[in-house]
Amino acid sequence: MKALITGVNGFAGSYLAEALLKANCLVTGLVQPGTSLSNISTIKDRLSLFEVDLLAQDDLNKIISNISVDVVFHLAGASSVKESFEQPGKYFAINVIGSLNLLASLRKSLPKSRIILVASGEVYGESLDSKKKIDENAPLLPKSPYGASKAAMDMLGRIYHKSTGQEIIIARPFNHIGPRQTDVFFVPAVARQIAEIVNKRKPAVIDLGDIEVYRDFTDVRDMVKAYIALAQKGSPGKAYNICSGKRYLLRDIVNELIKLSKTRIEIKIDPARLRKSDIKDIKVDNSLIIKETGWKPTIKIDDSLTDIFKYWLEKTKAV
Repeated sequence: MKALITGVNGFAGSYLAEALLKANCLVTGLVQPGTSLSNISTIKDRLSLFEVDLLAQDDLNKIISNISVDVVFHLAGASSVKESFEQPGKYFAINVIGSLNLLASLRKSLPKSRIILVASGEVYGESLDSKKKIDENAPLLPKSPYGASKAAMDMLGRIYHKSTGQEIIIARPFNHIGPRQTDVFFVPAVARQIAEIVNKRKPAVIDLGDIEVYRDFTDVRDMVKAYIALAQKGSPGKAYNICSGKRYLLRDIVNELIKLSKTRIEIKIDPARLRKSDIKDIKVDNSLIIKETGWKPTIKIDDSLTDIFKYWLEKTKAV
């Protein structure tokens, strides 16, 4: 398999590249100019890398016209729910216009490539307030500019599949965690604070938002296997939920990370971190991807948290 990964130097992109290289695939990666390559430092010599802004259509066209791949994994994008409220225009530009530019370039130069368009579980928004598990037929009712931008990308992907014949498969990943994830997200933010306490860099108090909510977490290493499974067995034009199918109370996640630290730590709820748009509970049906591809998550949450804590313990020690 010859694969193209947009955002190859990102959190999930780096793990996807590693998984594909392990399977003896040839991997080409697109990176946003000026972004760090630290996540792929150990494998970058085995990748064909190109710097390009997805908003620069002509530059993108030149690159796509000079490569040959079987499958495209579109992971590049802006991904912070909080920041999307502050810069909604940026999120629509990157996630919607950038995606449309990529689809246009692929249609022109690689019309037969299979495209995994990575949206988000955030597209469901208010639908997640349901007491029942939601499947891929639930209405897209996003509650943030980020979710709205991903919903637009999601819908446009299916429209383009029907109108152009491009083999576009929509992935709707829910929260995925692991080492290398930036600390703007909940689990690494908690792990970083606790690691700083262990390394004597801050008092034994962690500041958190609402932790009486449930989330579905999947290890990023399982998540990228799901993307590969969709590339191999997914049906073009369909959307697939990717998640563990399990609910985890955030307070329990925090307590497990504190337990790993073997340190007495006080939890302080910071009102500034509370968001009115937060969904209190998430129950998701992942049976479609399991049925059609055979994919199942295999990494236990405790193992994920252990690896994340070790990562931040080392990272904060080196600062």
